[in-house]
Amino acid sequence: MHDIYVAKPLARRQIDQAFPVVQTIAPDLDIERWREFAAAILAAPELESSAGRSVGSHLREGGRGIMTVQNSRGYIHGLFSHAVEDHLRHGRVLSVENFIVLDLFDLDGAADALLGAMDKVADDLGCAAIHTNLPDDYSSLPEYCDWLLGCFREAGHAVETLRLCKQMIDLTPTSPRDAANDG
Repeated sequence: MHDIYVAKPLARRQIDQAFPVVQTIAPDLDIERWREFAAAILAAPELESSAGRSVGSHLREGGRGIMTVQNSRGYIHGLFSHAVEDHLRHGRVLSVENFIVLDLFDLDGAADALLGAMDKVADDLGCAAIHTNLPDDYSSLPEYCDWLLGCFREAGHAVETLRLCKQMIDLTPTSPRDAANDG
C-alpha cells in the first residue's frame, strides 16, 4: 500500500526529524549547522494578507521557507528550502535549494507531491519562474539523478544554466604573529 503524501512547511518541532533526510545530500553536515540553518529560516515572521490574516506558514518574510512532503503518519519523505529572488531574465523567481526526496516504495508519489508544492509556493509568492539547484551529490548516483531529472522535466522544468561554486578559505589570521607578518 502506498502512502498519500501531503506537502507541509517544516515545523520547528520537526527540525531534528528532518536531519537524516538532509544528511543524504550532505553527509558531512553536523546537526548544529542544520538546526541553525532551519531555525534562521523558520524565525522569519509569516507574511500577512491585505486583510491582516496569515497567508500560510510557507510564506515567510523574504519568501523564505522549508517545505516538506510527509506521509499520513507525519514521516518526512522529502524537502526543499526556498527564497524569492530577483532575476535578470525572469524577474521574481522562487530559488529552490536542498531538494531531497526519499521513499523506499513510492519515490514518484513523494516527488510529485514535492514538485506540486514548489509550484504552489511559487504561485502564492507571485513568482514568474522556479530556479532549482540540485546537489552535486546526485551526480554520483546516476540512476537516481536520471530519475529525478525525469520528474523535473515531466513537471515542466528544463536545464537552463550551469552553476559553479568556489569555496572561500578563511582569510582570518590564526594568531597575532600571523597578523603582524601580513602587514
